[in-house]
Amino acid sequence: MAKFTWDGGMKLVVRIWLTGLVLTALAGAISAQEAAAPAEEPAAPATAEEGAPAELPVEQPTEQPAEQPAEPPTEATAPASEPATAEAESETALDALADHFAQYLHFALIGKFEEADAQGKALLQLPVVNPLSPAAADRLVELTSRDEYKDSIDILLLVINNTPIAENAQKILDLVRQAHRRQRMNPTRINDSIELLAGTPTQQMVGLERLRDSGEYAVPWLIEALADARQSRLHPFIVRALPQLGKRIVNPMVQGLSIPNAQVQRYVAEALGRIGYPQALPYLKRLATDPKANEVVRQAAGAAMAQIVVANPTVTEKPADQLFAELAEQYYYDQDSLLPDPREPATNVWFARGNTVEPIEVPQPIFMLVMCMRSCEASLQLSRNQPAVVALWLAADFRREARLGLDVQSEKVVETADLTRPKDFLRSVYFARIAGPQHGLLVLDRAIKDLDRDVALGAIAGLRPTAGPAVLTDAAGETGLSLARALQFPDLLVRTRAALALGAAMPSKSFAGADEVVPILASALGLTGQKFFMLVDPDETARKNLAEGLTRTGAKVIAVDRLNAGLTQAHKDLTSLDGVFIASDVAQPSAVEAIRQLAADKRFGLAPVVAYIKEGGNLVADRIAEADKRVGRVLVTSGQQAPGSDFADALLDKLAKTASAYGYGEVNAELSVMLALESASILRDIAISGHSVLDVAPAQKALIGALSHPAEPLRAVCALVLARINATDAQQAIAAVAISDKETPALRKVAYAALAESARQFGSKLDAAMTARLAELAVGDPDLDLRTAASQALGALNLPGEQAADIILGQK
Repeated sequence: MAKFTWDGGMKLVVRIWLTGLVLTALAGAISAQEAAAPAEEPAAPATAEEGAPAELPVEQPTEQPAEQPAEPPTEATAPASEPATAEAESETALDALADHFAQYLHFALIGKFEEADAQGKALLQLPVVNPLSPAAADRLVELTSRDEYKDSIDILLLVINNTPIAENAQKILDLVRQAHRRQRMNPTRINDSIELLAGTPTQQMVGLERLRDSGEYAVPWLIEALADARQSRLHPFIVRALPQLGKRIVNPMVQGLSIPNAQVQRYVAEALGRIGYPQALPYLKRLATDPKANEVVRQAAGAAMAQIVVANPTVTEKPADQLFAELAEQYYYDQDSLLPDPREPATNVWFARGNTVEPIEVPQPIFMLVMCMRSCEASLQLSRNQPAVVALWLAADFRREARLGLDVQSEKVVETADLTRPKDFLRSVYFARIAGPQHGLLVLDRAIKDLDRDVALGAIAGLRPTAGPAVLTDAAGETGLSLARALQFPDLLVRTRAALALGAAMPSKSFAGADEVVPILASALGLTGQKFFMLVDPDETARKNLAEGLTRTGAKVIAVDRLNAGLTQAHKDLTSLDGVFIASDVAQPSAVEAIRQLAADKRFGLAPVVAYIKEGGNLVADRIAEADKRVGRVLVTSGQQAPGSDFADALLDKLAKTASAYGYGEVNAELSVMLALESASILRDIAISGHSVLDVAPAQKALIGALSHPAEPLRAVCALVLARINATDAQQAIAAVAISDKETPALRKVAYAALAESARQFGSKLDAAMTARLAELAVGDPDLDLRTAASQALGALNLPGEQAADIILGQK
């Protein structure tokens, strides 16, 4: 069996070991259960009646209601007419499901992954899970609810993230989630539970527990019941139960405040006050200050706000638009109290629809951003003139698109997994451009402070076609912001895009950062898509082995024993790093301090980092995680003194998974050539314009180097730029391309034209040998087109009379 490396430190190892002990002892101990009846699919709540008076008093629940509901419903058994053999087969299949599930967890936790995967495949091939039957769903819920398996979802996540059997583990986890979701959403179960709230104390307890389990999915049915005057006997029990459902129902409940039913608004407001989470404050304040709302409802909303405890009590005095703006900021920056369950791949966003609320599921990575945008929209609906809120909406939209895997610089409309927006929803850069430079600079300012690559790229894409030179460069202007600040952003693509925008703007006045524009454009000329890594390991053997493994991928590697030596070399030779690999036993600085230092580096602060944990380094692994959550960690378990070159594959695999946490984007070969071409074109425009603010002379070395770039179109443009530089090396480099028989005729023609331009501007700077060779080609090149081009270049050199006479006399 292939060796495996668990990701993480001692905390994770201990957790796995302890859980493994439990499951090893209990695996296979699952007894047969009765087959459950098919669960009904969720249905939309029936339309509730409106018009119930807002002043309706809340009845106090009594221990013995007038109408007693039946005892808690029991699971239905199979119809009597069903053959006994079919029932037995079904039970056998469910027992097999339980056994495979237990054995899968057992083998996974003791590291026998091949055996675990075999059990997983057998489970996934059972007919009762293809598709998942109601009975199988109930059995999975029952299994994962047991004490011995209560951590099964966490265990499956560990297997998915850290083992070679992730594919089938993900399928099993999807089945478990589907089973639990079906149960939570089952409308029959939810409505039965609501009925139980008016039953005996035992029934009330059962009903409340089931509603807690359903969580936010119970809210539409609870609201429907509150809106229905025919169910008034249940209202006091629902009102009493709502606060006990806790934080999980806050998101749908705040949307319930928008339902046009005074009684519902009142009950929901009171419940939110008793639940006590501050995220409800903007919604309550909006209702409390709405002149169109019922007076009793407004008072209920105000009273609910007074019940919510916050660190600064004066916060409730702020207007609703400001409260929504502050909530949007909290969503944007992932405030802990607002985060969705990280174990779930998708999260619900709730909307008021008619007399109830309905969910739209979105991928978990974009949930906070969707909620940020919605909070911004709520704020802007109350107060339009808020540039900072508009900019926050734009930033959230850029970040949302990036997490959906889209290029934030593109205007192409595409359908995404975000169903809260219409299929033809326009792209983020469209909104950034139409909002204008004022908001674009605010977005860029936020991106620079947050070191957010994607938001910065989006802001630059929005600014380039809409902002003039003064807006882009004048930090002393109306906003105090400028695009020039992005020239020092710790990401190659952001710096290059900013330099391209500033170069294209042709600023007529000097500005802070003007001397950085041309060098950045010059560095882009050398981009080819090659990757650059830094490896830091004090062990010479390990360092050599891993550097060899990384180099095999075609990358260039700076391999050093200490971080500072590596950074010094990288700053001298490189403009970007595609990854940094650090051993847990590095010193001066330590691994933890090295990671902090890298994060603060002005050029390489966004380079993805992977730490590999050697024997005895588990404590270091935990400290690394505390220092920077983005860092990927791999535990070395080869048993060797030093990891071999093949361990580089594990490092690269972890790097690929870690890169997104840094906002890293690969500058591949295609993008590299595009950036190089655009940079060369801008340099040519600068050279032709003759502006004194931006001077192409510092790019001369890079331009000459680019004459050997694999992309011929780039070589052609660079020759034309060199023609505008008054330097001997520049003219001779152009001539070398023109007279070379190894270049294509098309490129040589361009070079001859560039040479002619250089000669016209600055006179001849060619040595005697080059001049003689040019003269030979001007009169004897068998390609007539090339001979003509050479003759024009030779003529532009304005040769002395004797040389011209020699050429004429040399003709035969």
